[in-house]
Amino acid sequence: ESPNPWLSFPIVVHHKSNRSLSTIISYTHQTMMRCFVFILLLPALTFQSCIAWVCPSLEPFATTLISRKNLPSSVLAISQTPYTYISDIGQSWDGVHAKERHPANVAAPDADDAATDSSTYLIHKGRAIKMIKRCVAIEGLSVSDGWTPQASEAFSFAVEAVVRANPILTGQLIEEKTSLWPWAQPRTLRVIPGVFSPESHSFLTTINPPADLASPAQVLYEEINKGTSAKELFQHVHSHVAPRLLGKAEFSYDQIKNDSPLFEAKLMDFGDGYAAYSIKMSHALGDGTTFFQVIKQISSYMNGHEPQPINWDNPLKATHEIYPETFSNQDYERSYGGPFGWGVFKNIRTLGKRKCEYLLLSKDKITQKKRELQKSDENARISSNDVVMSVICEMCGSSDIFAFDRSVRGIKDDVDKSDAGNFFWEIPFERKKAAANPSVIRNILMSETGTYYDTDEVPLMPFLNGRVGRITSLASITQKTTFPGSKVICQFPSASFISDLPLDVAVIFRFDEEHFGIMHNFRRVNPSPLLSEIIA
Repeated sequence: ESPNPWLSFPIVVHHKSNRSLSTIISYTHQTMMRCFVFILLLPALTFQSCIAWVCPSLEPFATTLISRKNLPSSVLAISQTPYTYISDIGQSWDGVHAKERHPANVAAPDADDAATDSSTYLIHKGRAIKMIKRCVAIEGLSVSDGWTPQASEAFSFAVEAVVRANPILTGQLIEEKTSLWPWAQPRTLRVIPGVFSPESHSFLTTINPPADLASPAQVLYEEINKGTSAKELFQHVHSHVAPRLLGKAEFSYDQIKNDSPLFEAKLMDFGDGYAAYSIKMSHALGDGTTFFQVIKQISSYMNGHEPQPINWDNPLKATHEIYPETFSNQDYERSYGGPFGWGVFKNIRTLGKRKCEYLLLSKDKITQKKRELQKSDENARISSNDVVMSVICEMCGSSDIFAFDRSVRGIKDDVDKSDAGNFFWEIPFERKKAAANPSVIRNILMSETGTYYDTDEVPLMPFLNGRVGRITSLASITQKTTFPGSKVICQFPSASFISDLPLDVAVIFRFDEEHFGIMHNFRRVNPSPLLSEIIA
């Protein structure tokens, strides 16, 4: 008999195992209780919240019940007052960088200019919240030659200067909801600045290189006469340096749940003129263009220049959606709703088959191939990026549709190039068509609508079958951090950008002056004749 009088029922058990009768009764009772509670809650559960309940590891891909955290009184006080700079880091390192350039000695912006709604930053209040929460933090690694102790000091100065100049980087990401129910609307994402104050929190972590870790100088010296220095450096950074500087995947959802910092940097000085450093920023704050705006500011501060301000307060940021304006509600639901969610759920079983792979491409070979293709009128306007995207489409055998990110800065009214935020559209297109013809991507960009599919034309089955993927190109927007006498010899994106994702994802990046790179996690890879012509 059940110990709960409101759920009493007789249980008859034919006992033929070694388990005790009381254990079986207890197990049966627990199972029936779970089923009863599930039935009661079923009308209140969305597809995504069911996924999160059944399999918590899918939380980054499911909208779960997150309320605003209980914040300390000191943080709540900060959120009600304008953010001000109250300290100075002290002496400059070489007399070139005057103290008056440091943001601590610059008048703080007015509250109305610095942030909105009681000095918090409104990130989003539309449909894109779901996707922003599932986005992985943007993180990249650079290796520099000609590094000195003064460069390390300049880098430390610049990181602190940037967070002081951009208070949003010192903040905590929160989600506000009017109800605990999954369908509650409206909901908003906000950042409360000053939670991680530069006075009490260090945004730069210095890491001493392990004794068994070879310096890039050793790798280059040993391979310089073999003509394979770039390949060896690429492999060394990927296998040995990146794992020590680049963190595991951190979704915006994780940063809400764990109250994590939204910005951080790491530095590893090898002491022989070479150094490696990484910079990480929450994707909730902005896209790849925003990330490299921050890096450009760090470089400016390192060289004693006044950086170009970043505008974090464009009001369109809160309502800009990441799908094209030509999308109908049907197109949206197929691309981001139930069909997409079901396809992701089906692809969970493919995680074990996905590995992060890197390819090094020769810029000279890409240029040569581009010129060959440009001889035909159809391909007259293609770019190097179009050629690389065509290679990716040719390689992938496990997706039918890809989507690439397109910045709307300078395209959408009232969105300027200096505006920070997730100002991009995901443009879906047919993979096989782009694999067969590099001009497909260029034709999309040059078209009147900037899309491949017209309204109500986004197909259903690829999303239901989980045969959709993403391509992100960082090559054309990459910025470098430089210091007098030093030179960035290579750059590397974090594998966390594509790891543990049940979708085909590829990232195009600029490795060095002579090479592009591709990072991907394709479940099935096809032979690619075009790749064989441009691989390093």
